[in-house]
Amino acid sequence: MAQPSRPAVTRPTAGAAPGSYTRPTSATQARTQGAPIAADVKNASLGGPGRVTRPGDYNTVGGSVSGSGRPGGGTSTVGRPGGPVRNDPRYSRPTTTVVRTVYGRPRPSVVTYRGWYTGYYCHPWYRWQYSTVAVVGFGWNPYPWYNTWVPPYRAGWGWNAGYWGAGYWYPGYWTPVAPIPVGYAYVPGWWENDSYVEGYYRSDSRDGWTWFDGYYLEDGQYVRGHWEPNGDAPEGYAWEPGFWDGTEYHDGFWRPEFLDGYTWLSSYYDEDGVYRAGYWMPLQAKPGSQWIPGWFDGTEWVAGYWISDAEANAEDVAAWAAPEGVSDGWDTPESLESVSEGGYESEGPPEARIIEERTRRDGQKPIAVPVVVPREGQ
Repeated sequence: MAQPSRPAVTRPTAGAAPGSYTRPTSATQARTQGAPIAADVKNASLGGPGRVTRPGDYNTVGGSVSGSGRPGGGTSTVGRPGGPVRNDPRYSRPTTTVVRTVYGRPRPSVVTYRGWYTGYYCHPWYRWQYSTVAVVGFGWNPYPWYNTWVPPYRAGWGWNAGYWGAGYWYPGYWTPVAPIPVGYAYVPGWWENDSYVEGYYRSDSRDGWTWFDGYYLEDGQYVRGHWEPNGDAPEGYAWEPGFWDGTEYHDGFWRPEFLDGYTWLSSYYDEDGVYRAGYWMPLQAKPGSQWIPGWFDGTEWVAGYWISDAEANAEDVAAWAAPEGVSDGWDTPESLESVSEGGYESEGPPEARIIEERTRRDGQKPIAVPVVVPREGQ
């Protein structure tokens, strides 16, 4: 069977239903006819996220810490990994409910940008990455890139099977069985390699902003759905989309389209639920040195820098401690289990209670809320 011609490169229409647009081509090679789907997407030559060690990864800077595999293990009642690891200096941080000013840097006044600011609570080498509860811990191995795979049952969710379109495979995703909260729309979950980022609810409209649906590239990489400000971009700048941390949505920012001597490395979620933000990487390596990525602090870009291999090897990252008083900013995140069990006094579905509580707290409706699946039998 001859492979269909490559579809034209188009950007999805704002607010369009998932799958209603043509798939853009990738900057890398196209999928070859007859190659197994999973093997093709995992091909290192495609340069997708998570297949190679990126500069600044924990295993290349400051030693390594043994991991515990994919978090969650299927033991969570809502199928999510646990919260941020409080004693890990690479990405320990409080929620954005209580964020203290540190290092003389004023915290962003806008709530949706405070998540970026919490990078100051981490070791300086790792302020570009963020712990999230957005990636699902299944307790079994998923195979989303095989068209014959059907996942096990997930309570509270319905499976939307994957499909072929214009010669390319679109993996399936889950949709909550419960009704969507009034005034919100469901953002389907998506796959980054074999990691599944859980879907969530977003505002169906937002003054001054437009929503763009996510989509897959030819090589299987996913371009996340995101809010983007209305109006023209500043000359020479491109919009870097925000990210969903499993609890809140953090707005993106404008960055230069090009930076002389650097290339932009795209963001992604790893299998442990850590969001690796995009950053500028020098085109020329510096022998005997390692690059510490820069990061956005919610107000401005904090530039990256080189450190020597000797400094990297000598640093005891695990022993690093945040400045005095920073730990006082910790606040216990809302428990999805307690919400589903009636932890709020107000009536209505769990998501409606979260919306009400956050509206009272922040003075405005949240632009995104998580899907809460009650325990079986409730």
